[in-house]
Amino acid sequence: MDLPLLIQVASCRRDRAARELSLLLESRGFQHRVAQGLDGSWEVLVEETEAARAVSEIEAYRRENEAWTSRLAPHAQRPGAWLGSAWYGLLLMGFFAFQTDPNGAWRAGISDAGAILGGEWWLAVTALFLHADILHLCGNLVFGAVFGFLVAAEIGSGPAWLAILVAGGLGNGVNALLHAGIQGQEHRSLGASTGVFAAVGILSAIEWVRRRGAGDSGWRRLAPPVFGLVLLGLYGMGGERTDIGAHVFGFGTGALVGMLVALVRTRLVGRVANLAGWTAGVLVFLCSWLVWG
Repeated sequence: MDLPLLIQVASCRRDRAARELSLLLESRGFQHRVAQGLDGSWEVLVEETEAARAVSEIEAYRRENEAWTSRLAPHAQRPGAWLGSAWYGLLLMGFFAFQTDPNGAWRAGISDAGAILGGEWWLAVTALFLHADILHLCGNLVFGAVFGFLVAAEIGSGPAWLAILVAGGLGNGVNALLHAGIQGQEHRSLGASTGVFAAVGILSAIEWVRRRGAGDSGWRRLAPPVFGLVLLGLYGMGGERTDIGAHVFGFGTGALVGMLVALVRTRLVGRVANLAGWTAGVLVFLCSWLVWG
């Protein structure tokens, strides 16, 4: 009985890459095998009659992987990712300088649950830029800049900070609804930490969707949201003056916004990305004007 003639359709430097292609071909029903060549490379072999179709499947698989790489490019390919973090830092420090006003006018921008439900929605945004003291400010400066950068490295600086701002404001809004609308309690809060945990939620959701689309195993897919929840538990649940609700809802709304961004596969560049950045700036200005204008 004549043995079928086997043709090399791919050569890989690492056995892991060869096994990956082997799984692909097996899922497509190809009779094949993997063998190590004399030069140490790993060769993927299929029957001669199926070689052309196998090559086509491998090329399509590689194109799909390249598409994912281009959608979620490495951080080094986004030199502007730090720009949004720089503006974030300047805004927080500017607002904190404003808080030195002896008249205490800045207090009008604190998140007040009753006022927000009464129609003053902008307080959910302005509260993100106000802080109780220098330690409160410094913590949110560092963590906010880092996680904001990581989100910007994934989807661009403008879209990232608009998403963080919207999710942070929504988190404060949901927190206000819980206290005033459901529990009938007075509640006031301030601080960028709601936005910081919104950034963690956005990043967790984007990475979860990316890994799910790449076909990663269940545990690898779950790693980003689990890590986000661990951060929430470690840094968002302790402290005498910690607003746990704001942190939890910030993370939750961030995850929802991140899911939306990831599902539509938004990788905004050029004018559209700039428009998102300007929109975030205009939103901050509008909310500030409604309070102090």
